[in-house]
Amino acid sequence: MIKPLAPILACLALGLGLAACGGDDGGGGSQEPAANGGSSSGGGVEVKMENVQFSPRDVTVKAGETITFTNTESIPHDVHKTSGPDGDFSSGEPGGMAQGDTFDLTLDQPGKYEYVCKVHAPGMSGSISVK
Repeated sequence: MIKPLAPILACLALGLGLAACGGDDGGGGSQEPAANGGSSSGGGVEVKMENVQFSPRDVTVKAGETITFTNTESIPHDVHKTSGPDGDFSSGEPGGMAQGDTFDLTLDQPGKYEYVCKVHAPGMSGSISVK
């Protein structure tokens, strides 16, 4: 009776591992943000959405570097550009990022970009300086 249990447990462990690897990029940003004090391995930068704030709030990156926004809490968030060079960027619909969702953004044009979570603006805002 123990033998059938081992394959079932192995399948469950594999399924949980694969589920943890999933994620939604929330759409493709055409520009790339930078990080100041929030760089991650692999050359990118991570900004977390936690405590109804972007953390870190202000980042600096090199042109072409990717920033990943990750919603780490159970309330919905989003990322929407409010000012800066080039065209607009957004993660999608307001409040469209659920817990665990990510949005990758790459900015090529140097300058300062400001953004908000439309659901929690003006208090939930941040900036990206591209060098």
